[in-house]
Amino acid sequence: MNHKIAKLLREGFSINTIEKLNTNQLSALYNRIVEQTGTLNIPNGDAASIAKAKAEKKPFVTYEEELGEEDVNEKAKSQKQQKLMGLALDVKKGNTPKSKVSKKVQDMSKEMSKKDLKDFASTKHKGLPIYSMEQEDTDEDHDVNVKNIEESILNIIEKHLPPHTTKGELLKTIRRK
Repeated sequence: MNHKIAKLLREGFSINTIEKLNTNQLSALYNRIVEQTGTLNIPNGDAASIAKAKAEKKPFVTYEEELGEEDVNEKAKSQKQQKLMGLALDVKKGNTPKSKVSKKVQDMSKEMSKKDLKDFASTKHKGLPIYSMEQEDTDEDHDVNVKNIEESILNIIEKHLPPHTTKGELLKTIRRK
């Protein structure tokens, strides 16, 4: 377990709260907690930091680093997440312009490292559900999506059908195609 997560759990944060944090948020919260307690957390192998803490007579604890972030290989939980991460990776690499993607994808490409995005994006689809129950859209997201679809349909109707078209004629036109 990451030492930062372990420390936050010991301080009373729930695992659900911690899981919702991105890497930057987790580090910021951890640093705030460490500052409040006044105790430095130093990796065992960091002799310079240990010597500095001793010289300044600051309280500190050492810990064993289990896995660095570069050693963790994360996998997507659904095909939707895998595709989303692939798109964010394309944006990060510059292959897809930011203007062509949603704010959510732009934020992911900015906040996540290339390696993390690649880990998620390289997950194979075989055996993955299309959607993960955890990733279902919120009601607000759903309402926005429905509104966008309705607006698109109305724009298509206005552009391609005469204004005096009745609902029955519209349905006949849709059924023919």
